Amino acid sequence: MAYKNLVVEKESGYVVAAINHPPANALGQGILMDLNTLLDESLEDSEIRAIVLTGTGEKLFSAGADINEFDSVKAGNKTEGNRPKVEGNDVFSKIENYPKPVIAAMQGSAYGGGTEISLACHFRILADTAKVGLPEVRLGIIPGWGGTQRLPRLIGKTKALEMMLTGDPLSSADALSFGLVNKVVPASQVLAEAKALAARLAQGAPVAISGIMKAVTKGLQTTIEEGIKIEKACSVVVSASEDAKEGPKAFLEKRKPNFHGK
Repeated sequence: MAYKNLVVEKESGYVVAAINHPPANALGQGILMDLNTLLDESLEDSEIRAIVLTGTGEKLFSAGADINEFDSVKAGNKTEGNRPKVEGNDVFSKIENYPKPVIAAMQGSAYGGGTEISLACHFRILADTAKVGLPEVRLGIIPGWGGTQRLPRLIGKTKALEMMLTGDPLSSADALSFGLVNKVVPASQVLAEAKALAARLAQGAPVAISGIMKAVTKGLQTTIEEGIKIEKACSVVVSASEDAKEGPKAFLEKRKPNFHGK
């Protein structure tokens, strides 16, 4: 499919999608619609086993929601006829619960919704020159696309509140030390690092990867007792897969496994 607001390239085993809305890569309806479509289409494509999400340009991964759309979005929330076609929360939740890994390759800084979409991703690789922040309070609003929920779960309540109540961003070094990102590298290496990770994940067992991701994501939303039940249910499904037979067979035959996601 041709995308209007994303630059999409399919690689071997994964796809790279770059937010293309200069100068700030703001997340307007066009971007959200394209992202939603990309997620749906990638889910149906067995050759795609991971998604790399990045931004065009050097300075910004994404500056967040498109302020130019604020009035129309508010109106849409009040009247059914003008309701936005895609809600940011819905797209971000789809990413968080996606059965294939989504990697945020943050070649530039992320603010507001740009940070929130990265929080929904399963991995985050950040440029050493970039910052990450949720400055919505400075506009008299709150992070409304999952930031108030995902950030505390990642870095703890105290630091998350400090970030959101002051609006001050984290440097790349602090983002790494607080566990907000997986890796910090020079900006010129961000995409290469993300692609390398995607390629490695694409070689894994898709059913097992999906099972692990579901068990972790759903388990963190409940008690450990309920989480163990979720893990057991996922284990039953994964153990019945063809991949679960191929793994031990390949090990005994001393060869690389050939996983098909079945």
